[in-house]
Amino acid sequence: MDQQLLSILRCPVTGSVLCQAEASLIELINQRIEQGNLQTRMMEQLEVPIDAGLINQDQSLLMPIYLGIPDMNPDDAISLTDLDLP
Repeated sequence: MDQQLLSILRCPVTGSVLCQAEASLIELINQRIEQGNLQTRMMEQLEVPIDAGLINQDQSLLMPIYLGIPDMNPDDAISLTDLDLP
């Protein structure tokens, strides 16, 4: 992701700065999507794997990136607190 764009974007829920998610987290999220057991924070089932993601400062939410475009809709955010990360 372009660093200038990343420096401008803020989490639409908390207003905090965002950073790019590690590849291992994206892989875990896509595994959960493939298994059919991952939802957005508004409880909508995710069906399409994500290409990347942006994490807010307190690491509670991930904004998915599809085809290089960040989805900044707060309803589409993925809650990381419900993900049971290793």
